Amino acid sequence: MFGAAVMGIFWQQAAGLGHDLGHSGVSHDFHLDHKIGSAMSSIMGLSVGWWKSDHNTHHVVCNAVEHDPNIQHMPMLAITPKIFDKGPFWDTYHKKTVGMDFIARTLVSYQHIFFYPLMAVGRLNLYAQGFIFLLSKPDTIHYRKTELAGLTVFFCWLTAVALSMPTWLQCIGWVLVSHAISGILHVQIVLSHWSMETYKGSPYTTKETEWYLMQLRTTMNVETPEWLDYMHIGLQFQIEHHLYPRLPRHNLRKARKLVKAICKKHKIHYHEPGFFLGNLEMWRALKKAALAARVTKRADGGFYRSVLWDGLNLSG
Repeated sequence: MFGAAVMGIFWQQAAGLGHDLGHSGVSHDFHLDHKIGSAMSSIMGLSVGWWKSDHNTHHVVCNAVEHDPNIQHMPMLAITPKIFDKGPFWDTYHKKTVGMDFIARTLVSYQHIFFYPLMAVGRLNLYAQGFIFLLSKPDTIHYRKTELAGLTVFFCWLTAVALSMPTWLQCIGWVLVSHAISGILHVQIVLSHWSMETYKGSPYTTKETEWYLMQLRTTMNVETPEWLDYMHIGLQFQIEHHLYPRLPRHNLRKARKLVKAICKKHKIHYHEPGFFLGNLEMWRALKKAALAARVTKRADGGFYRSVLWDGLNLSG
């Protein structure tokens, strides 16, 4: 089980490097960084092609209800009541209608209770998303064959290691422990956004919603000592990362000083709680949305805002 924990930490660190490569932040050569990241799928089991499609969209429209795939997790999770308070909406990334039906309402109502256990097995969803993306969009992906080969290698050695355990109980335990430890990464990723401002529609249309301000309103940092930077893999400086996505990880702490000075000069709020306080803020946001889901009457994808419902109630 100690070996499983070490494996989980390794996956977390590998994903941090994959994140840097996905942003062309290592060599700054798009194709070289992409090739290295795609080859790394053989040791971390994640598709860089899928990640770049998902994550780059997130950067452009951070915390946009209709557009940001990082906050579109219905029917399991809803980080804000804006996702379900006015009926269904069109999810522009996944190309589907999202609404609050009975199943979604039931799950979202208790999301603050099962959130952390869900993060412990969230890596399994990333495996599935990678394969779905690579197999369903073959003409729009760089180095697709490299990643498919890498993922095949990954699952071969992962299965071999798991089956090498003396008993089935230890086999299952090894898989669960390794994935739960690596699940720290999922908490680190969502921590910097899920308690911050969300919005509907398009940003960057007015002076109040221009790029710099919107990144600071939808993103927060996590205050950590410098000696812990290695464990946070640069994800504690999400404000600077969102403002300058290709900036190498080792320069983010330096950039933080400059950005904080700008925010102080122009009286812009710069949010930077500690790791545990940030988790508390995120958990409270999940609980707030959960309680709102319990009282909403729109439990069937928008029927309560339909013309038929208005007619039954003699409205208008």
